[in-house]
Parts: sequence; structure tokens; C-alpha cells
Amino acid sequence: MDVLSTAVSGLQASSAQFRVAANNIVNANTPNYEAKQARTFSQAAGFDQSNASGVTTAIFESGNEVDLASEFINLTQAKITYTANAKFINVAEELVGSLLDIKG
Repeated sequence: MDVLSTAVSGLQASSAQFRVAANNIVNANTPNYEAKQARTFSQAAGFDQSNASGVTTAIFESGNEVDLASEFINLTQAKITYTANAKFINVAEELVGSLLDIKG
């Protein structure tokens, strides 16, 4: 279950990255707007994180203007990461189904 929890937290982190990049793109021409950044951090189980595992996201202002090229790269990275985590969940579901079929 920890593995699925990690995959779900990865989906949430990717969603947050996508949301931040999209918000930066929408506000690129807004006067005095400071771009925000979404940073993700992995947490290993039992690694001084109250036995939590997964991925967390911190969002903060970078103090810079919006760089559209970087934001589109961030969107692409978030999409790829989201897709990979979703695929992992699908494969895990198939494996559990196969194990149940073998046992049943």
C-alpha cells in the first residue's frame, strides 16, 4: 500500500506543478507579477518524516519574471510525471488482479 500511496502523492505533486506553471503562463503579462515555482521533495519511509513516504510539493515565489519557455518545459515535465504515476497505478492494479486470480 505504501507504493500506491507514493504513486498517488506523485500524481498530486504533478498536478500542483502543472497548476503553478499554468498560473504563471496566464499571468505572464500581468504587471508586477512574480513567477511562482513548485518544488517537489521525495520522502523515504522511515526517514525522519514520521514514517511517511511519498512526494510533497512546496510552492513559493521565485521573484523573477515569467519565462514562457521554462514554463512550457515545466508543463511537459508535469504531464510526463503524471502519466508515469498513473501508469504505475494501472500496472499495480493489474498485478493485484492477477494475484487474486491465481489464489482464487
